[in-house]
Amino acid sequence: MRLKALLVDDEVHILNNLSKVLPWEDLGFEIVGLAKNGVDALEAAITHQPDLILSDIRMPVMDGLTLIQKVREEGLTGEILLLTGYQEFEYARTAIRYGVRDYICKPINYYELEDTVRKLAKQIVEKKKQKNKEQLLNRMANLANENNLLHSLLGQETAKEDILWQDEEESDHPHSYAVLLLDMDGYAHESISWPFPERKAWNLDIKQKLKELFLPLLRDFTVLQVREGEWCVVYDTVINPQLTQDELSLVYESLQTLVADKLHMHIRMCLEQEPLTLAEMSAVYQRMQQILILDPPQGWFTDVQSVTSDLLKPIPGEDLGAVDAQWHWIEQFGSGLRNGNYEAMTQMIGELKAYVGRLNETSVGRSEKLLYYLLIHLLREMREMQMLPGEQEEAVWLRLQESLSVKELISLIVSMIERFKDSLSTKKSSEVLMMSAQNFIQQNLGADFGIEEISDFLGISCSYFCLLFKNHFGETFVEYLTRQRIETAKFMLSGSEKSITQIGAEVGYQERRYFTKVFQKYTGMTPSEYRLKDSPAS
Repeated sequence: MRLKALLVDDEVHILNNLSKVLPWEDLGFEIVGLAKNGVDALEAAITHQPDLILSDIRMPVMDGLTLIQKVREEGLTGEILLLTGYQEFEYARTAIRYGVRDYICKPINYYELEDTVRKLAKQIVEKKKQKNKEQLLNRMANLANENNLLHSLLGQETAKEDILWQDEEESDHPHSYAVLLLDMDGYAHESISWPFPERKAWNLDIKQKLKELFLPLLRDFTVLQVREGEWCVVYDTVINPQLTQDELSLVYESLQTLVADKLHMHIRMCLEQEPLTLAEMSAVYQRMQQILILDPPQGWFTDVQSVTSDLLKPIPGEDLGAVDAQWHWIEQFGSGLRNGNYEAMTQMIGELKAYVGRLNETSVGRSEKLLYYLLIHLLREMREMQMLPGEQEEAVWLRLQESLSVKELISLIVSMIERFKDSLSTKKSSEVLMMSAQNFIQQNLGADFGIEEISDFLGISCSYFCLLFKNHFGETFVEYLTRQRIETAKFMLSGSEKSITQIGAEVGYQERRYFTKVFQKYTGMTPSEYRLKDSPAS
Protein backbone atom coordinates (compact mmCIF):
# COMPACT_ATOMS: atom_id res chain seq x y z
CA MET A 1 0.00 0.00 0.00
CA ARG A 2 1.80 3.13 -1.24
CA LEU A 3 1.09 6.25 0.84
CA LYS A 4 1.25 9.86 -0.35
CA ALA A 5 3.31 12.61 1.31
CA LEU A 6 3.23 16.39 0.81
CA LEU A 7 6.28 18.39 1.97
CA VAL A 8 5.96 22.10 2.81
CA ASP A 9 8.73 24.57 3.79
CA ASP A 10 9.71 28.03 2.57
CA GLU A 11 13.45 27.29 2.93
CA VAL A 12 14.53 25.60 -0.32
CA HIS A 13 17.52 23.74 1.15
CA ILE A 14 15.34 22.24 3.93
CA LEU A 15 12.69 21.24 1.38
CA ASN A 16 15.34 19.53 -0.76
CA ASN A 17 16.82 17.76 2.27
CA LEU A 18 13.37 16.56 3.36
CA SER A 19 12.72 15.07 -0.08
CA LYS A 20 16.17 13.42 -0.47
CA VAL A 21 17.60 12.56 2.95
CA LEU A 22 14.68 10.47 4.20
CA PRO A 23 14.24 7.03 2.51
CA TRP A 24 10.66 7.78 1.50
CA GLU A 25 10.22 4.69 -0.69
CA ASP A 26 11.46 2.44 2.09
CA LEU A 27 9.04 4.18 4.46
CA GLY A 28 6.19 3.35 2.08
CA PHE A 29 5.62 6.88 0.75
CA GLU A 30 5.46 8.57 -2.62
CA ILE A 31 6.13 12.33 -2.57
CA VAL A 32 3.22 13.92 -4.45
CA GLY A 33 4.16 17.56 -3.96
CA LEU A 34 6.71 20.10 -2.74
CA ALA A 35 5.36 23.52 -1.69
CA LYS A 36 7.07 26.70 -0.48
CA ASN A 37 4.04 28.31 1.15
CA GLY A 38 0.64 27.45 2.57
CA VAL A 39 -1.35 28.57 -0.48
CA ASP A 40 0.51 26.25 -2.86
CA ALA A 41 0.40 23.49 -0.24
CA LEU A 42 -3.38 23.78 0.14
CA GLU A 43 -3.89 23.50 -3.60
CA ALA A 44 -1.62 20.44 -3.75
CA ALA A 45 -3.40 18.87 -0.74
CA ILE A 46 -6.82 19.26 -2.36
CA THR A 47 -5.51 17.80 -5.62
CA HIS A 48 -3.55 14.82 -4.23
CA GLN A 49 -5.34 14.02 -0.92
CA PRO A 50 -2.03 13.17 0.86
CA ASP A 51 -1.85 10.69 3.74
CA LEU A 52 0.86 12.79 5.42
CA ILE A 53 1.55 16.55 5.33
CA LEU A 54 4.98 17.49 6.70
CA SER A 55 4.92 21.26 7.09
CA ASP A 56 6.83 24.17 8.59
CA ILE A 57 4.83 26.58 10.77
CA ARG A 58 6.52 29.88 9.87
CA MET A 59 5.93 30.57 6.13
CA PRO A 60 5.00 33.57 3.93
CA VAL A 61 1.59 34.07 2.26
CA MET A 62 -0.08 31.44 4.47
CA ASP A 63 1.55 29.99 7.58
CA GLY A 64 1.43 26.38 8.71
CA LEU A 65 -1.31 26.83 11.32
CA THR A 66 -3.63 28.50 8.79
CA LEU A 67 -2.77 25.75 6.31
CA ILE A 68 -3.83 22.94 8.63
CA GLN A 69 -7.03 24.81 9.50
CA LYS A 70 -7.88 25.14 5.78
CA VAL A 71 -6.95 21.51 5.16
CA ARG A 72 -9.41 20.34 7.83
CA GLU A 73 -12.10 22.69 6.53
CA GLU A 74 -11.72 20.97 3.15
CA GLY A 75 -12.47 17.65 4.85
CA LEU A 76 -8.97 16.20 4.38
CA THR A 77 -8.13 13.71 7.12
CA GLY A 78 -4.46 12.91 6.44
CA GLU A 79 -1.92 13.03 9.27
CA ILE A 80 -0.02 16.29 9.86
CA LEU A 81 3.52 16.55 11.19
CA LEU A 82 4.85 20.03 11.99
CA LEU A 83 8.39 21.37 11.73
CA THR A 84 8.94 24.29 14.06
CA GLY A 85 11.43 26.38 15.88
CA TYR A 86 8.62 27.91 17.89
CA GLN A 87 7.49 26.00 20.94
CA GLU A 88 5.10 28.49 22.49
CA PHE A 89 2.02 26.98 24.07
CA GLU A 90 -0.44 28.89 21.88
CA TYR A 91 0.98 27.33 18.73
CA ALA A 92 0.76 23.86 20.25
CA ARG A 93 -2.80 24.36 21.48
CA THR A 94 -3.99 25.59 18.07
CA ALA A 95 -2.26 22.74 16.26
CA ILE A 96 -3.71 20.07 18.56
CA ARG A 97 -7.20 21.40 17.93
CA TYR A 98 -6.77 20.58 14.21
CA GLY A 99 -5.38 17.10 14.78
CA VAL A 100 -1.63 17.61 14.34
CA ARG A 101 0.02 14.30 15.17
CA ASP A 102 3.52 15.41 16.30
CA TYR A 103 6.28 18.07 16.19
CA ILE A 104 9.85 18.03 15.01
CA CYS A 105 11.93 20.97 16.24
CA LYS A 106 14.43 22.80 14.10
CA PRO A 107 17.28 22.27 13.55
CA ILE A 108 15.93 18.96 12.25
CA ASN A 109 17.28 15.69 13.62
CA TYR A 110 16.73 13.55 10.51
CA TYR A 111 17.13 10.26 12.43
CA GLU A 112 14.39 11.35 14.81
CA LEU A 113 12.25 12.51 11.88
CA GLU A 114 12.69 9.19 10.05
CA ASP A 115 11.71 7.25 13.14
CA THR A 116 8.61 9.41 13.64
CA VAL A 117 7.55 9.09 9.99
CA ARG A 118 8.06 5.30 10.08
CA LYS A 119 5.78 4.98 13.12
CA LEU A 120 3.20 7.25 11.51
CA ALA A 121 3.28 5.17 8.32
CA LYS A 122 2.42 2.00 10.26
CA GLN A 123 -0.45 3.76 12.01
CA ILE A 124 -1.79 5.16 8.73
CA VAL A 125 -1.66 1.75 7.05
CA GLU A 126 -3.49 0.11 9.96
CA LYS A 127 -6.13 2.83 9.90
CA LYS A 128 -6.62 2.36 6.14
CA LYS A 129 -6.93 -1.41 6.54
CA GLN A 130 -9.54 -0.97 9.26
CA LYS A 131 -11.46 1.52 7.14
CA ASN A 132 -11.38 -0.87 4.16
CA LYS A 133 -12.68 -3.68 6.36
CA GLU A 134 -15.54 -1.53 7.63
CA GLN A 135 -16.43 -0.44 4.09
CA LEU A 136 -16.39 -4.05 2.92
CA LEU A 137 -18.54 -5.09 5.87
CA ASN A 138 -21.04 -2.32 5.10
CA ARG A 139 -21.11 -3.25 1.42
CA MET A 140 -21.77 -6.91 2.25
CA ALA A 141 -24.57 -5.91 4.61
CA ASN A 142 -26.08 -3.58 1.98
CA LEU A 143 -25.88 -6.28 -0.70
CA ALA A 144 -27.56 -8.76 1.61
CA ASN A 145 -30.28 -6.24 2.44
CA GLU A 146 -30.92 -5.46 -1.24
CA ASN A 147 -31.06 -9.15 -2.10
CA ASN A 148 -33.51 -9.81 0.72
CA LEU A 149 -35.79 -6.95 -0.33
CA LEU A 150 -35.70 -8.08 -3.96
CA HIS A 151 -36.60 -11.64 -2.96
CA SER A 152 -39.47 -10.27 -0.87
CA LEU A 153 -40.86 -8.21 -3.76
CA LEU A 154 -40.77 -11.32 -5.92
CA GLY A 155 -42.56 -13.39 -3.29
CA GLN A 156 -39.44 -15.19 -2.07
CA GLU A 157 -39.16 -13.85 1.47
CA THR A 158 -36.16 -15.01 3.46
CA ALA A 159 -37.13 -16.48 6.81
CA LYS A 160 -36.38 -14.21 9.75
CA GLU A 161 -34.05 -16.71 11.39
CA ASP A 162 -32.05 -17.02 8.17
CA ILE A 163 -31.19 -13.32 7.85
CA LEU A 164 -27.62 -13.88 8.94
CA TRP A 165 -26.45 -10.30 8.60
CA GLN A 166 -29.08 -8.89 10.93
CA ASP A 167 -28.09 -7.94 14.48
CA GLU A 168 -29.93 -9.65 17.34
CA GLU A 169 -31.30 -6.30 18.50
CA GLU A 170 -32.63 -5.54 15.03
CA SER A 171 -34.21 -8.96 14.64
CA ASP A 172 -36.28 -8.37 17.79
CA HIS A 173 -37.64 -5.15 16.27
CA PRO A 174 -38.60 -5.92 12.64
CA HIS A 175 -38.71 -3.07 10.15
CA SER A 176 -41.81 -1.85 8.39
CA TYR A 177 -41.53 -0.65 4.82
CA ALA A 178 -43.13 1.63 2.26
CA VAL A 179 -42.82 0.96 -1.49
CA LEU A 180 -42.71 3.40 -4.41
CA LEU A 181 -43.01 1.76 -7.83
CA LEU A 182 -41.64 3.73 -10.81
CA ASP A 183 -42.40 2.48 -14.29
CA MET A 184 -41.07 3.96 -17.53
CA ASP A 185 -44.16 3.82 -19.73
CA GLY A 186 -43.11 3.30 -23.35
CA TYR A 187 -39.66 1.97 -22.47
CA ALA A 188 -40.17 -1.49 -23.98
CA HIS A 189 -41.02 -0.01 -27.38
CA GLU A 190 -38.61 2.92 -27.43
CA SER A 191 -35.59 0.83 -26.43
CA ILE A 192 -35.96 -1.74 -29.22
CA SER A 193 -33.07 -0.31 -31.22
CA TRP A 194 -30.72 0.18 -28.27
CA PRO A 195 -27.84 -2.31 -28.04
CA PHE A 196 -27.79 -4.32 -24.80
CA PRO A 197 -24.80 -2.40 -23.29
CA GLU A 198 -26.62 0.90 -23.94
CA ARG A 199 -29.81 -0.38 -22.27
CA LYS A 200 -27.88 -1.63 -19.28
CA ALA A 201 -25.91 1.62 -18.89
CA TRP A 202 -29.08 3.72 -19.24
CA ASN A 203 -30.94 1.71 -16.59
CA LEU A 204 -27.96 1.98 -14.23
CA ASP A 205 -27.88 5.75 -14.79
CA ILE A 206 -31.55 6.01 -13.84
CA LYS A 207 -30.97 3.87 -10.73
CA GLN A 208 -28.08 6.10 -9.66
CA LYS A 209 -30.13 9.23 -10.38
CA LEU A 210 -32.93 7.88 -8.17
CA LYS A 211 -30.47 7.39 -5.32
CA GLU A 212 -29.30 11.00 -5.69
CA LEU A 213 -32.84 12.40 -5.88
CA PHE A 214 -34.12 10.54 -2.82
CA LEU A 215 -31.04 11.16 -0.69
CA PRO A 216 -32.36 14.53 0.59
CA LEU A 217 -35.82 13.05 1.21
CA LEU A 218 -35.17 9.68 2.87
CA ARG A 219 -32.87 7.84 5.26
CA ASP A 220 -32.21 4.11 5.06
CA PHE A 221 -33.76 3.48 1.63
CA THR A 222 -32.95 1.06 -1.18
CA VAL A 223 -33.42 1.45 -4.94
CA LEU A 224 -34.11 -1.88 -6.67
CA GLN A 225 -34.36 -2.48 -10.40
CA VAL A 226 -36.87 -5.29 -10.73
CA ARG A 227 -36.58 -5.37 -14.51
CA GLU A 228 -35.64 -3.04 -17.35
CA GLY A 229 -37.60 0.19 -17.20
CA GLU A 230 -38.99 -0.48 -13.72
CA TRP A 231 -37.65 0.41 -10.27
CA CYS A 232 -38.84 0.18 -6.68
CA VAL A 233 -37.76 2.54 -3.90
CA VAL A 234 -38.19 0.73 -0.57
CA TYR A 235 -37.74 2.65 2.68
CA ASP A 236 -38.22 2.25 6.41
CA THR A 237 -41.43 3.88 7.65
CA VAL A 238 -40.20 4.06 11.25
CA ILE A 239 -37.40 6.55 10.62
CA ASN A 240 -38.83 8.33 7.56
CA PRO A 241 -41.74 10.77 7.27
CA GLN A 242 -44.39 10.13 4.66
CA LEU A 243 -43.50 11.36 1.19
CA THR A 244 -45.76 14.06 -0.22
CA GLN A 245 -46.87 14.38 -3.83
CA ASP A 246 -45.12 17.77 -4.01
CA GLU A 247 -41.81 16.14 -3.02
CA LEU A 248 -42.31 13.37 -5.56
CA SER A 249 -43.20 15.89 -8.25
CA LEU A 250 -39.66 17.29 -8.01
CA VAL A 251 -38.29 13.77 -8.50
CA TYR A 252 -40.68 13.25 -11.42
CA GLU A 253 -39.66 16.50 -13.12
CA SER A 254 -35.95 15.70 -12.79
CA LEU A 255 -36.41 12.21 -14.20
CA GLN A 256 -38.71 13.34 -16.97
CA THR A 257 -36.13 15.94 -18.01
CA LEU A 258 -33.49 13.21 -18.03
CA VAL A 259 -35.50 11.02 -20.43
CA ALA A 260 -36.77 13.89 -22.58
CA ASP A 261 -34.45 12.82 -25.40
CA LYS A 262 -36.15 9.41 -25.47
CA LEU A 263 -39.39 9.96 -27.35
CA HIS A 264 -42.75 8.78 -26.01
CA MET A 265 -41.38 7.72 -22.62
CA HIS A 266 -43.37 8.77 -19.61
CA ILE A 267 -42.66 8.09 -15.93
CA ARG A 268 -45.49 6.79 -13.77
CA MET A 269 -45.33 6.35 -10.00
CA CYS A 270 -47.45 4.30 -7.61
CA LEU A 271 -46.94 4.75 -3.86
CA GLU A 272 -47.92 2.58 -0.90
CA GLN A 273 -46.97 4.18 2.44
CA GLU A 274 -48.99 2.01 4.79
CA PRO A 275 -46.36 0.08 6.82
CA LEU A 276 -45.60 -3.31 5.25
CA THR A 277 -43.76 -6.37 6.50
CA LEU A 278 -41.45 -8.26 4.18
CA ALA A 279 -44.09 -10.97 3.79
CA GLU A 280 -46.66 -8.40 2.55
CA MET A 281 -44.46 -6.73 -0.04
CA SER A 282 -44.99 -9.17 -2.92
CA ALA A 283 -48.80 -8.90 -2.86
CA VAL A 284 -48.62 -5.10 -2.65
CA TYR A 285 -46.10 -4.95 -5.51
CA GLN A 286 -48.45 -7.01 -7.71
CA ARG A 287 -51.38 -4.80 -6.72
CA MET A 288 -49.40 -1.68 -7.67
CA GLN A 289 -48.62 -3.18 -11.09
CA GLN A 290 -52.34 -3.89 -11.57
CA ILE A 291 -53.21 -0.30 -10.63
CA LEU A 292 -50.78 1.12 -13.19
CA ILE A 293 -52.35 -1.11 -15.84
CA LEU A 294 -55.97 -0.30 -15.04
CA ASP A 295 -55.65 3.34 -13.96
CA PRO A 296 -55.89 5.95 -16.75
CA PRO A 297 -52.34 6.57 -18.04
CA GLN A 298 -52.60 10.38 -18.29
CA GLY A 299 -51.44 11.11 -14.73
CA TRP A 300 -47.93 10.47 -13.44
CA PHE A 301 -48.78 9.67 -9.80
CA THR A 302 -51.14 7.25 -8.04
CA ASP A 303 -51.44 6.78 -4.29
CA VAL A 304 -52.57 3.23 -3.52
CA GLN A 305 -54.67 4.51 -0.63
CA SER A 306 -56.63 6.79 -2.97
CA VAL A 307 -57.52 4.01 -5.41
CA THR A 308 -61.14 3.01 -5.13
CA SER A 309 -61.87 -0.66 -4.67
CA ASP A 310 -63.97 -0.53 -7.85
CA LEU A 311 -60.80 -0.28 -9.97
CA LEU A 312 -59.70 -3.82 -9.16
CA LYS A 313 -63.16 -5.35 -8.85
CA PRO A 314 -64.75 -7.29 -11.71
CA ILE A 315 -67.24 -5.47 -13.89
CA PRO A 316 -70.85 -6.52 -13.14
CA GLY A 317 -71.52 -9.71 -14.99
CA GLU A 318 -67.80 -10.55 -15.22
CA ASP A 319 -66.73 -13.78 -13.54
CA LEU A 320 -64.48 -13.15 -10.50
CA GLY A 321 -62.54 -16.34 -11.17
CA ALA A 322 -61.83 -15.21 -14.72
CA VAL A 323 -60.47 -11.88 -13.46
CA ASP A 324 -58.15 -13.65 -11.04
CA ALA A 325 -57.07 -15.95 -13.85
CA GLN A 326 -55.99 -12.97 -15.96
CA TRP A 327 -53.47 -11.90 -13.33
CA HIS A 328 -52.52 -15.54 -12.84
CA TRP A 329 -51.71 -15.82 -16.57
CA ILE A 330 -49.38 -12.85 -16.37
CA GLU A 331 -47.44 -14.57 -13.58
CA GLN A 332 -47.53 -18.02 -15.18
CA PHE A 333 -46.39 -16.86 -18.61
CA GLY A 334 -43.34 -15.31 -17.01
CA SER A 335 -42.67 -18.46 -15.00
CA GLY A 336 -43.12 -20.64 -18.11
CA LEU A 337 -40.64 -18.51 -20.04
CA ARG A 338 -38.03 -18.64 -17.29
CA ASN A 339 -38.36 -22.40 -16.83
CA GLY A 340 -38.59 -23.25 -20.53
CA ASN A 341 -41.99 -24.90 -19.95
CA TYR A 342 -43.65 -24.78 -23.37
CA GLU A 343 -46.33 -27.31 -22.39
CA ALA A 344 -47.56 -25.16 -19.49
CA MET A 345 -47.70 -22.09 -21.73
CA THR A 346 -49.65 -24.02 -24.37
CA GLN A 347 -52.16 -25.02 -21.70
CA MET A 348 -52.57 -21.38 -20.68
CA ILE A 349 -53.17 -20.43 -24.32
CA GLY A 350 -56.08 -22.88 -24.28
CA GLU A 351 -57.41 -21.21 -21.13
CA LEU A 352 -57.08 -17.78 -22.76
CA LYS A 353 -59.04 -18.88 -25.83
CA ALA A 354 -61.77 -20.38 -23.66
CA TYR A 355 -61.91 -17.14 -21.66
CA VAL A 356 -62.30 -15.04 -24.83
CA GLY A 357 -65.13 -17.26 -25.96
CA ARG A 358 -67.06 -16.46 -22.76
CA LEU A 359 -66.59 -12.67 -22.81
CA ASN A 360 -69.59 -10.38 -22.67
CA GLU A 361 -69.77 -6.83 -24.03
CA THR A 362 -69.20 -5.12 -20.68
CA SER A 363 -65.88 -6.86 -20.00
CA VAL A 364 -64.30 -6.67 -23.48
CA GLY A 365 -62.65 -3.25 -22.97
CA ARG A 366 -61.06 -4.22 -19.70
CA SER A 367 -59.87 -7.53 -21.12
CA GLU A 368 -58.26 -5.77 -24.08
CA LYS A 369 -56.23 -3.68 -21.67
CA LEU A 370 -55.08 -6.72 -19.72
CA LEU A 371 -54.26 -8.74 -22.84
CA TYR A 372 -52.33 -5.78 -24.21
CA TYR A 373 -50.33 -5.67 -20.97
CA LEU A 374 -49.79 -9.45 -21.12
CA LEU A 375 -48.35 -9.06 -24.60
CA ILE A 376 -46.01 -6.26 -23.51
CA HIS A 377 -45.07 -8.38 -20.49
CA LEU A 378 -44.10 -11.25 -22.81
CA LEU A 379 -42.06 -8.89 -24.98
CA ARG A 380 -40.13 -7.55 -21.98
CA GLU A 381 -39.57 -11.01 -20.52
CA MET A 382 -38.36 -12.51 -23.81
CA ARG A 383 -36.09 -9.55 -24.41
CA GLU A 384 -34.45 -9.80 -21.00
CA MET A 385 -33.88 -13.50 -21.60
CA GLN A 386 -32.49 -12.63 -25.06
CA MET A 387 -35.07 -14.86 -26.76
CA LEU A 388 -36.42 -12.34 -29.27
CA PRO A 389 -34.41 -10.78 -32.13
CA GLY A 390 -34.84 -7.03 -32.50
CA GLU A 391 -36.58 -7.24 -35.89
CA GLN A 392 -39.19 -9.66 -34.54
CA GLU A 393 -39.87 -7.43 -31.56
CA GLU A 394 -40.20 -4.44 -33.91
CA ALA A 395 -42.75 -6.37 -36.01
CA VAL A 396 -44.88 -7.05 -32.93
CA TRP A 397 -44.79 -3.37 -31.96
CA LEU A 398 -45.90 -2.38 -35.46
CA ARG A 399 -48.91 -4.67 -35.06
CA LEU A 400 -49.71 -3.06 -31.72
CA GLN A 401 -49.98 0.34 -33.44
CA GLU A 402 -53.12 -1.00 -35.12
CA SER A 403 -56.51 -1.19 -33.43
CA LEU A 404 -56.60 -4.88 -32.49
CA SER A 405 -59.58 -6.85 -31.26
CA VAL A 406 -59.41 -9.25 -28.32
CA LYS A 407 -59.16 -12.21 -30.69
CA GLU A 408 -56.36 -10.54 -32.64
CA LEU A 409 -54.48 -9.88 -29.40
CA ILE A 410 -54.87 -13.57 -28.48
CA SER A 411 -53.55 -14.53 -31.91
CA LEU A 412 -50.51 -12.28 -31.44
CA ILE A 413 -49.83 -13.82 -28.01
CA VAL A 414 -50.03 -17.32 -29.55
CA SER A 415 -47.49 -16.31 -32.21
CA MET A 416 -45.18 -15.04 -29.46
CA ILE A 417 -45.39 -18.40 -27.69
CA GLU A 418 -44.54 -20.17 -30.95
CA ARG A 419 -41.46 -17.96 -31.28
CA PHE A 420 -40.57 -18.91 -27.74
CA LYS A 421 -40.82 -22.61 -28.66
CA ASP A 422 -38.46 -22.08 -31.61
CA SER A 423 -35.93 -20.30 -29.40
CA LEU A 424 -35.83 -23.09 -26.81
CA SER A 425 -33.61 -25.19 -29.04
CA THR A 426 -30.96 -22.47 -29.20
CA LYS A 427 -31.17 -20.84 -25.77
CA LYS A 428 -29.82 -22.18 -22.50
CA SER A 429 -32.44 -23.86 -20.36
CA SER A 430 -32.95 -22.74 -16.79
CA GLU A 431 -31.18 -25.89 -15.61
CA VAL A 432 -28.07 -25.09 -17.66
CA LEU A 433 -28.13 -21.48 -16.42
CA MET A 434 -28.28 -22.61 -12.81
CA MET A 435 -25.44 -25.09 -13.37
CA SER A 436 -23.40 -22.14 -14.67
CA ALA A 437 -24.43 -20.11 -11.62
CA GLN A 438 -23.36 -22.94 -9.32
CA ASN A 439 -19.96 -23.14 -11.02
CA PHE A 440 -19.53 -19.35 -10.80
CA ILE A 441 -20.24 -19.41 -7.06
CA GLN A 442 -17.78 -22.21 -6.42
CA GLN A 443 -15.04 -20.56 -8.45
CA ASN A 444 -15.58 -17.16 -6.80
CA LEU A 445 -16.42 -18.24 -3.25
CA GLY A 446 -13.78 -15.96 -1.75
CA ALA A 447 -14.64 -12.93 -3.90
CA ASP A 448 -16.91 -10.02 -3.09
CA PHE A 449 -19.85 -10.42 -5.47
CA GLY A 450 -23.63 -10.18 -5.45
CA ILE A 451 -26.67 -10.77 -7.61
CA GLU A 452 -25.72 -8.10 -10.16
CA GLU A 453 -22.32 -9.63 -10.88
CA ILE A 454 -23.59 -13.19 -11.30
CA SER A 455 -26.60 -12.04 -13.36
CA ASP A 456 -24.28 -10.15 -15.72
CA PHE A 457 -22.16 -13.28 -16.05
CA LEU A 458 -25.23 -15.35 -17.03
CA GLY A 459 -26.63 -12.65 -19.32
CA ILE A 460 -30.01 -12.36 -17.57
CA SER A 461 -31.63 -9.75 -15.34
CA CYS A 462 -31.40 -9.75 -11.55
CA SER A 463 -35.10 -10.48 -11.08
CA TYR A 464 -34.95 -13.48 -13.45
CA PHE A 465 -31.89 -14.77 -11.69
CA CYS A 466 -33.61 -14.57 -8.27
CA LEU A 467 -36.66 -16.46 -9.52
CA LEU A 468 -34.66 -19.09 -11.37
CA PHE A 469 -32.33 -19.60 -8.44
CA LYS A 470 -35.09 -20.04 -5.84
CA ASN A 471 -37.04 -22.41 -8.11
CA HIS A 472 -33.97 -24.52 -8.85
CA PHE A 473 -32.21 -24.66 -5.47
CA GLY A 474 -35.16 -24.18 -3.12
CA GLU A 475 -33.45 -21.31 -1.30
CA THR A 476 -32.46 -17.74 -2.06
CA PHE A 477 -29.08 -16.76 -3.47
CA VAL A 478 -27.94 -15.26 -0.13
CA GLU A 479 -28.98 -18.39 1.79
CA TYR A 480 -27.21 -20.67 -0.69
CA LEU A 481 -24.04 -18.57 -0.84
CA THR A 482 -23.84 -18.33 2.96
CA ARG A 483 -24.35 -22.08 3.33
CA GLN A 484 -21.64 -22.87 0.76
CA ARG A 485 -19.20 -20.49 2.44
CA ILE A 486 -19.81 -21.79 5.96
CA GLU A 487 -19.74 -25.47 4.93
CA THR A 488 -16.42 -24.86 3.14
CA ALA A 489 -15.11 -23.03 6.21
CA LYS A 490 -16.12 -25.98 8.45
CA PHE A 491 -14.18 -28.37 6.22
CA MET A 492 -11.10 -26.09 6.26
CA LEU A 493 -11.26 -25.62 10.04
CA SER A 494 -11.23 -29.38 10.50
CA GLY A 495 -8.66 -30.26 7.86
CA SER A 496 -6.12 -27.42 7.67
CA GLU A 497 -3.74 -25.50 9.90
CA LYS A 498 -4.65 -22.14 8.41
CA SER A 499 -5.64 -19.37 10.78
CA ILE A 500 -9.28 -18.47 11.26
CA THR A 501 -8.64 -15.10 9.60
CA GLN A 502 -7.12 -16.83 6.53
CA ILE A 503 -10.00 -19.29 6.28
CA GLY A 504 -12.56 -16.51 6.59
CA ALA A 505 -10.86 -14.54 3.80
CA GLU A 506 -10.73 -17.59 1.53
CA VAL A 507 -14.49 -18.10 1.79
CA GLY A 508 -15.38 -14.43 1.25
CA TYR A 509 -15.23 -12.85 4.72
CA GLN A 510 -12.32 -10.41 4.83
CA GLU A 511 -13.13 -9.25 8.35
CA ARG A 512 -12.66 -11.91 11.05
CA ARG A 513 -15.24 -10.42 13.39
CA TYR A 514 -17.97 -10.60 10.74
CA PHE A 515 -16.91 -14.13 9.74
CA THR A 516 -17.17 -15.23 13.38
CA LYS A 517 -20.61 -13.65 13.71
CA VAL A 518 -22.02 -15.36 10.60
CA PHE A 519 -20.36 -18.70 11.43
CA GLN A 520 -21.75 -18.66 14.97
CA LYS A 521 -25.25 -17.78 13.81
CA TYR A 522 -25.11 -20.61 11.26
CA THR A 523 -23.54 -23.33 13.42
CA GLY A 524 -24.23 -22.26 17.01
CA MET A 525 -20.52 -21.98 17.83
CA THR A 526 -17.55 -19.79 16.96
CA PRO A 527 -14.91 -20.96 14.47
CA SER A 528 -12.47 -21.48 17.37
CA GLU A 529 -14.99 -23.63 19.25
CA TYR A 530 -15.75 -25.63 16.10
CA ARG A 531 -12.07 -26.26 15.42
CA LEU A 532 -11.49 -27.32 19.04
CA LYS A 533 -14.49 -29.69 18.88
CA ASP A 534 -13.05 -31.47 15.83
CA SER A 535 -9.44 -31.55 17.01
CA PRO A 536 -7.83 -34.97 17.74
CA ALA A 537 -7.34 -33.99 21.40
CA SER A 538 -11.07 -33.51 21.89
